[in-house]
Amino acid sequence: MTKKESHTSTNDSKSRVNPLPWVGGALFVLGLAVVAGLYWSSKMKVQEIYFEGHHFVTEEQLREFEIPTGLHPDSLNSLEIISRFEQMPYVKRAAMDVEPSGNITIHISERQPVAMLPGEGSEMYIDRDGILLQPVPGQTVNVPLLYGFDAHPPGDTLSGRNAGAAANFLAQLREKPVSNATISEVAWTENGIVALTNDHGVKLLFGKEDFNTRLRNWEAFYAEIIKQKGIENMQSIDLRFQEQIVTREQ
Repeated sequence: MTKKESHTSTNDSKSRVNPLPWVGGALFVLGLAVVAGLYWSSKMKVQEIYFEGHHFVTEEQLREFEIPTGLHPDSLNSLEIISRFEQMPYVKRAAMDVEPSGNITIHISERQPVAMLPGEGSEMYIDRDGILLQPVPGQTVNVPLLYGFDAHPPGDTLSGRNAGAAANFLAQLREKPVSNATISEVAWTENGIVALTNDHGVKLLFGKEDFNTRLRNWEAFYAEIIKQKGIENMQSIDLRFQEQIVTREQ
């Protein structure tokens, strides 16, 4: 049997396309794009300033901090600009974004009230970090009243050795829909947190720690007992003990 030999055609080898010119052309175009981009970036100027994410702080208040226009964005001290916005009591974080057009957008993350310190003409909200916030006309927030602490100027922190525990309770309360909807007043006492329900003013005792567990227990008790038996005959509900809830009825 005769073994067939394979031969490479001379014409086939001549018809193969050399890829190097195509690669070179692509690199040349890419280089032009990079050069054009660098040139455009060097000529970019700050045009307009926009703000996003603000609710309690008005745009007029934000624009009181003037950001220069007509300059290259690299000429701006972005850390200083952000720091100036974050000095406003309601501004928790600020971030600056430069768009290809040269426009700048300042993204604002605001502090959210979790309670109100009552007082005649001196009411103050506080946020989950204990920062005091002055109420904004037309921007009412439905939060519980907090007793046992004094109001201070906006931007100050809630003071007192138990302020941290109270702020912690209020932050966790805000994250639990049932608890947040059923509690209208909170006070720090010698027994720790004592709250009142917005229905019939029943006293709830949460103590000084483990607020997350005790709020969950309150929600479970509310769903299983209160919704069936009602709350009008309850005088107090003590949630400070493990694996039991102590109630006092009228």
